[in-house]
Amino acid sequence: MVRKTRRKKIDPLHVDEAEKQIREYSRTVKFTVTEYSFEFIVQKLNTDRYYVPGYQREFVWTSVKQSKFIESVFMGLPIPFVFFWQDEAGRMEIVDGSQRIRTIRDFMADKIALRELETIPAANGLRYTDFPTSRQLMFAEKSLRVIILDNSTDAITRTEMFARINTGGTTANDAEVRRGSLPGPFTDMIISLAETPQFQALTPISQPLVDKREREELVTRFFAYLQSFDPALISADGGHGDILNYKEEPRRFYFSFVKETNERIAAEIEQHGTSVTADAMRDEFLKMLQFVELVSPNGFTKSQTGNQVPRVRFESIAVGSALALRVDPGLLQRAPNITPLLDSAPFKVATKSDAANVKSKLLGRIRLVRDWLADK
Repeated sequence: MVRKTRRKKIDPLHVDEAEKQIREYSRTVKFTVTEYSFEFIVQKLNTDRYYVPGYQREFVWTSVKQSKFIESVFMGLPIPFVFFWQDEAGRMEIVDGSQRIRTIRDFMADKIALRELETIPAANGLRYTDFPTSRQLMFAEKSLRVIILDNSTDAITRTEMFARINTGGTTANDAEVRRGSLPGPFTDMIISLAETPQFQALTPISQPLVDKREREELVTRFFAYLQSFDPALISADGGHGDILNYKEEPRRFYFSFVKETNERIAAEIEQHGTSVTADAMRDEFLKMLQFVELVSPNGFTKSQTGNQVPRVRFESIAVGSALALRVDPGLLQRAPNITPLLDSAPFKVATKSDAANVKSKLLGRIRLVRDWLADK
């Protein structure tokens, strides 16, 4: 006899909150569906009427992957939808599908010689103009199904969609998306701070993570949490300190923070020639690094030979330390050894990767470090 597992009863308020979030998000995505021929899309791409946004330009399929895609077209296999967004100037940003469109364009421009095809191996070595004119015309008349996002779709939603639906294999991560779509003085500062020797020494990570701009992601998270943390508030779990605008949607939270901070710093520079906000943030970041270097023998890693910096560990140490220094700047001179805390069971529990983005967990691990240092 199979024993039935009893499900935990769901709080109706939990369901209501989920429904509310679904309704709020779904209202931000409006679109129309159409079809365009390869020839039409290539023409628009060549005249810059359709364009690839900055955060996608560095990501290009290998020649083998391009060839396999062209082979799929010849085989008559369905091509996934591509997503466009019409900007304020009337041009079309390619939100998803740039790899396919660029491959079609380059093949029709004779820039691709097919290779390593398995289903149609006889086509290996051939370029577009090597095929009969009839085959060229049939290829040019093939169509792509296009979803055009409404002009009201904001940048956060577009990049969220790109991250979720991208079918191009190699995709831009969040740090790369923000770098490409949110240029500005704060973005420049994030890049600069991520490259400082002291920060690199405290965050020994692998080269693949460096290439994916993991350090920029860490710097962004530090500022987003620190600047948004209000110690005067009591959070839902009864703890002292809250981040009101954090709703367990980290990608949107970081994006909004970077966008707003870029605008604020840019406005200060335009008005005064310099930015007190940027200067204060940079100074606080560097003081936090100085402090962590003094109090944590292993920096943000777990051991002297460690080459990983879990984000939850970094957030708790970096933000918690900065908050403690705000209350008691003298900590920088006393420099208490933080190793007992980092080796403690509460810290290990607080920095588990499960439910990393849950607000209560985030606040808990930040407060743990802040409060421990406050007693020193």
